Amino acid sequence: MDDLQAAVGVVIRRERRERGLTLKDFATRAIISVVYLGEIERGKKYPSPVTLERLAEALDLSTSDLLERIAIELRGVEQPIEARHIGFIAPPRSADSGAPAHAGGRVVNLLSALVA
Repeated sequence: MDDLQAAVGVVIRRERRERGLTLKDFATRAIISVVYLGEIERGKKYPSPVTLERLAEALDLSTSDLLERIAIELRGVEQPIEARHIGFIAPPRSADSGAPAHAGGRVVNLLSALVA
């Protein structure tokens, strides 16, 4: 996915649905209007940094974790569902060597350093 605004919306909607939150409940938790939240999820509006922080908090995520999920969506790399559910997102593997194709997130880097 190339469009940042659309990627933000896709990730916000997916994370909200995974938590079983309605638009109204989630908007209340994030202290934004339902209309504005719907526009964000449809990729029509881009949230301000403060709104992104509120959305992350309402999803029980850190802002950096939310931004990492958005970055993964932008890259178009599909992660296993199990990995997302436990909060660990492993880097994709290179087809040739089986080694990680990129550095990945902080947790992945830490684990890679411990294993190496």
